[in-house]
Amino acid sequence: MATALLGLVLIAVVGLLGRRGGGFDLAAWTVGGRRFGAVATFFLQAGEIFTTFTFLGISGLVLGGGVAAMYMPSYLVLGYVGMFLVAPLVWRLGKRHGYRTNSDYLRHRFRSPVLGGLTAVLAIVFFMPVIQVQLVGLGTIVSFMTGDERTGTASVVVAMLLVLLFVLWSGLHGVAATSYLKDVLMVVALLVIAGGVLLARQPEDGLFTAVFRGARELLTIQPAGSYGTAWYVSSILVSAAGFGAMTLPSSWPAVLSGRSSKAVASNHVFLPLYTVAVAIPVLVGFYAVADATTPAGAENAALLELAQRTLSAPLLAVVLIGGAACAMVPAAGGLICVATLVSSNLVPSGMAEGARLRASRITAAVVSVLVLALTLGRPDLMANLYLLTYSGMIQLAPANLLALREPVSVRSSAVLAGLVAGECVVLVSAVLQVNPFGVNSGLTGLAVNLLVLGVAAAVRRRSPAPPEPAPIG
Repeated sequence: MATALLGLVLIAVVGLLGRRGGGFDLAAWTVGGRRFGAVATFFLQAGEIFTTFTFLGISGLVLGGGVAAMYMPSYLVLGYVGMFLVAPLVWRLGKRHGYRTNSDYLRHRFRSPVLGGLTAVLAIVFFMPVIQVQLVGLGTIVSFMTGDERTGTASVVVAMLLVLLFVLWSGLHGVAATSYLKDVLMVVALLVIAGGVLLARQPEDGLFTAVFRGARELLTIQPAGSYGTAWYVSSILVSAAGFGAMTLPSSWPAVLSGRSSKAVASNHVFLPLYTVAVAIPVLVGFYAVADATTPAGAENAALLELAQRTLSAPLLAVVLIGGAACAMVPAAGGLICVATLVSSNLVPSGMAEGARLRASRITAAVVSVLVLALTLGRPDLMANLYLLTYSGMIQLAPANLLALREPVSVRSSAVLAGLVAGECVVLVSAVLQVNPFGVNSGLTGLAVNLLVLGVAAAVRRRSPAPPEPAPIG
């Protein structure tokens, strides 16, 4: 527990030291004053991807889906292609008009407070589970490493309080500072695990020979099943399109905080190479398959189990601190996203900047308490909704892409109709637990979304665009 506490405090101290300079207004708290260079935005964008799901979930997915777990690096590479094209355009519009969130962008571009407000609500509903899942993952890591569930619970409470502390003080500057530390720790931890497992658990006939002998079906994507071809292809398409079209609220601070569009665009050339790190937990997952000792229901702990059985105490400490960082930093970024959505889009429009900053900080505190209470009381409540994050958020892709045009040529009513129709499909599929032909519900919802949007746009063509609206501020 002492090692875990040391790691949590180290991350929080780095976050607190991230705030520099005397002035600190809402723009500095939410988008870093739009002064971050390529390195800072690189690590902010990488931090959005490498979370406790990468650290734990990918290895667990291998035990159930085998090579289907490679959907993650596949969608990331495709998504970065989309971001390379979209993000510089978003940055220019954000710089010109003062956007801080996706909701600002859509409300302003379509001249629709309703669309902006709905976007904020959807983003909060579908993204808050991401914060909770980080805390659940942190508790899992500490509990497993210490063998005491109480230490996991205590670490969750301490981590949330420390995250809130440096978020309130440093805002996005703190998240950027801890992102450097987190990514270094994560890569080192993954390399330590891979090296330890490779040396200590190497099967006599080789890894994939052992997998082929014991679970050959995991070496190919099966035509049917939970992780079959339909799931694999549709999940890649949904995740890549949602990521590339910047539908997740966590994509916006990293892009809008850049000091230039060149800094933003250059990152998407190198970030695909960074996804090579995802192959490590996939590889460790196959070692767990070959080892055949992971009990049913504990798949997400496969990486930790192998680490515990193969690494010395000092190396286990590195893994523990790296895992803690993978939980705390994305949770901090998520807090800022949700708080900014509330203060920018769900409070009275006439509120002064100083009051909005206070509203952001109060929201961050309220969300922290709510997420912590749910994590301790009902750890599975929002974790189940987390599965819908990409499916729900991809429904914003048509609106985001249409809003890039100068001038915007589609009415907000058509966009709203398509968005509502797509979200209804996703939610009905989730409630009824029905996915026709095994296709991801996000893709089905997007098809309905585009159909309704196209019909509504054709029925009621937009009149000539009025002059461009004034900047938000």
